[in-house]
Amino acid sequence: MLPRLVVFGGGGHAKVVIDAAEKSRQFSEIQLADDDPATWHRQVLGYRVIGGREALLALAGERPQVIVAIGRNSTRAEVAGWLLEQGFELAKVIHPSVQLGNGVRIGEGCFLAAGVVVNCDAVLAPNVIVNTAASVDHDCIVGTAVHLAPGCRLCGHVTVGKYSFLGAGAVVIPSVRIGESVLVGAGSTVIGDLADASRVAGSPASPMRTEA
Repeated sequence: MLPRLVVFGGGGHAKVVIDAAEKSRQFSEIQLADDDPATWHRQVLGYRVIGGREALLALAGERPQVIVAIGRNSTRAEVAGWLLEQGFELAKVIHPSVQLGNGVRIGEGCFLAAGVVVNCDAVLAPNVIVNTAASVDHDCIVGTAVHLAPGCRLCGHVTVGKYSFLGAGAVVIPSVRIGESVLVGAGSTVIGDLADASRVAGSPASPMRTEA
């Protein structure tokens, strides 16, 4: 029997996750939950938000799988940790158009959107988002709760530390190591290693200016 899926999050990213889940035909039913009371009883793509964490706990006995559809990395990781503490199983949602190479490993709670390519022996840790038409080439390691925005490109042997965000269209050349909690601006080209908590943009990427 196919499992039921609960999508935790009622915003725009939830739409993309729901669409992929529908097309994957991996789930018997889809429901929504969200911490924000303003979303309760609204509908997203025809699915009603049933409530917040209390409503989700009421479903625990039915053993649904849950995916956290929240783009902010720290929030996604926090909710995923809470779900695991409550005994829920985290779902992987993979759009049927995704191309996976041999030896790819995908952690629980990951979301792979339409047009994604993940090549041979790449590793995605739990709760990673690989967004629309992004690509992760061979032997990359992508850390926990990383978000690769639409059109992002990782060349081979790239490592990305946990909680990092790479903006739309960002490119990382081979064998670069990106630290934890790094922000890479949209359209940037990363040609060297980045320390933890770096904030870079441009081509080649350089530290973002901060206001005095």
